[in-house]
Amino acid sequence: MRKSSGKNKNIGQKFLSFFKDLGRIFKYILLISVYGFYLAIDKISSKLKFLEFLKKPLYKALNILDERKEDKIPQIELINLAIKNILAKKNRSIVTIGGMTVGIAGIVFLVAVGYGLQSLVINRVARLDEMRQTDVAVLPGSNIFLDDKALESFQELSSVEYVLPQIAVVGKVNFNNSMTDMAVYGVTREYLTQSATAPIIGDIFDNNQLTTTVKAQVEEETILTDDELTSADEKLITGEFIEVEGESDSDNDLKIHKVIFPEAIKDREAVVNRSFLRVLDINEQEALGKTFSTYFVSINKSLSGDQQRIESTSIEYEIIGVTPDDITPMFYVPFVHLKTLGIDNYSQVKVVVDKDSNLESVRTQIEAKGFSTSSVVDTVAQINGLFSTARTVLALLGAVALGVAALGMFNTLTVSLLERTREVGLLKAIGMESDEIRDLFLAESMIMGSLGGLLGLVIGLTVGKIIELILSIYALINGAGTITIIDMPILFAISIIFLSFLVGIVTGIYPAKRATKISALNALRYE
Repeated sequence: MRKSSGKNKNIGQKFLSFFKDLGRIFKYILLISVYGFYLAIDKISSKLKFLEFLKKPLYKALNILDERKEDKIPQIELINLAIKNILAKKNRSIVTIGGMTVGIAGIVFLVAVGYGLQSLVINRVARLDEMRQTDVAVLPGSNIFLDDKALESFQELSSVEYVLPQIAVVGKVNFNNSMTDMAVYGVTREYLTQSATAPIIGDIFDNNQLTTTVKAQVEEETILTDDELTSADEKLITGEFIEVEGESDSDNDLKIHKVIFPEAIKDREAVVNRSFLRVLDINEQEALGKTFSTYFVSINKSLSGDQQRIESTSIEYEIIGVTPDDITPMFYVPFVHLKTLGIDNYSQVKVVVDKDSNLESVRTQIEAKGFSTSSVVDTVAQINGLFSTARTVLALLGAVALGVAALGMFNTLTVSLLERTREVGLLKAIGMESDEIRDLFLAESMIMGSLGGLLGLVIGLTVGKIIELILSIYALINGAGTITIIDMPILFAISIIFLSFLVGIVTGIYPAKRATKISALNALRYE
């Protein structure tokens, strides 16, 4: 029992000693950092007088960190002696610090490129506002619908700011006696604003209504039997894509309602895209103010499985804005224009929350109701995961160069110790204690490590910014905007400085301990 308790006591003492040493090294790092900052300010303030006010608080901090004892050499003096020793061997010090600089610069450059490319891709994929949005749709084969009741349930959720529905139908567009099928989206002005749908020419419509008392009148009703449906191809629109269905998925007959578009609706304005203009052969610069006629076609399903096809009479719209997308020909009309046709089920709903941190909670609650959600947040998460892996690989490549530099520094300090064996013996002979010898060698290694880290940080960022500038000039010449491929988070920059100190400590701890074990008598005899 006594042996066991003795072992536990020894282990406890070793742990206590380890943490004391760790705390002392951390304090020493802080002292070297503050002293280095003090020396820099002292030099600069001789020319920039307004910086002199910093010297007094820094001097006070040095006095707190450097606990001066009567029988001990002040640590500030040890740091000064370490600086003199580094300057005495200029060539060797330059090579050692240069190797450290190259290693750190490699890590900084590669990781900064990783962060920069990540920011570049995310900024192209998503806007800041989109991180607060999710698009809600109905799952395939589901018996629930995106109707007014669903919209009310979304609006009741905490943190929800906007619930913006979208109605998607087919538009049979007639222009210059040419008939073309196009996608039509009934949305509000707020929907276009939240979606960042900004026209390159003109403006978006002002209509922001979600409800109206105006209803279209049924002009004619026709019923198609199941046999007639087999040979009919109905075009439907879901989301942003036009899907073509062959047979109806219901055994019930299809009711076709031909409705008269209400004359009471006067704001017949449309926002079109470039593809729309290209299909209709309309000059982009002459598009504003031009009119085209269209009638809308939509399939509306009920919970019981009944289907009704709604066809409107022809309506004339004026083009008031042109958006830059040119993939699929389409145009936007005010939401209530399609709502008046008797369409009860919406194609999609955009839900906007107050903070991006609340989005996940709102999505979970909506999905619990049986709907599916999608958000640009999912894409951003995938991009972050991809670039996190890429940054790790790039950092490992830089770490190889840093490892070589660390070995070079270790070799320099070890050889320096052998060359200064007599000097160490003399220092011990005149009264310098072993822990002071250790602190002297640690100060040298940490100073060289920190200088290499600072220079590497500056050089890595400078090289990156020069490459970024060259790429931006090339992009501007070719008509594109500026390119940002270098991004350096503050936390990463601070961690680089700590890493350089750590390399200095690791490479200097063995020579420092070895120096403390040198006998003063044997050292003075060393040739």
